[in-house]
Amino acid sequence: MTISQETIAEFLQLGGQYALPIAALLRAIYAGFRGNLPDGFFQITVASIFAGLVTVIDPTQPFDWRIALLELTGNAVFMAGLLSFILLYLLRQPNRGLFFDGFVGGALGLVAWVVWTQILLNEWPWWTAPFAIAGGAAAFIALRFSLRQIVRLMRIATYFIVLGVILVVGAGFFLAANWFMTQMG
Repeated sequence: MTISQETIAEFLQLGGQYALPIAALLRAIYAGFRGNLPDGFFQITVASIFAGLVTVIDPTQPFDWRIALLELTGNAVFMAGLLSFILLYLLRQPNRGLFFDGFVGGALGLVAWVVWTQILLNEWPWWTAPFAIAGGAAAFIALRFSLRQIVRLMRIATYFIVLGVILVVGAGFFLAANWFMTQMG
């Protein structure tokens, strides 16, 4: 069973352009709640650079340094700006109600869709714009609700990350030991 390079690139882009920036945003909100906003901006910067790097990977097209540099810079700057705005809005703007948060999130979803499709030239059909608007509105409302429990959730998430790393390293050690024993025996 083989996995195509395109499929691997799609999974890498899914993780690098969506999952990692979302995790960085949550960690940045947590850092901002703790009064360490520069650490939050550092996490956003690293995730944005990684998101930019991931966009360069496309096994279906030949590699061109100029285009790759433009894609990397454009996507990294876009992601950093988007995440920084969300972070500052949620931490510095008092709760003005769910309607206001939904409106701001919807407007940001529309702006993000326009930049993503028209400026960064990612191929999304026109009919995905309403989904981007609705997704932005829902995300802002959900983030406003989660601000009440973000400290507790991040602490629990950290415990699960540590537990997951211990399990992965432990399993890797046992697999390596098993491989070594079969090679010796």
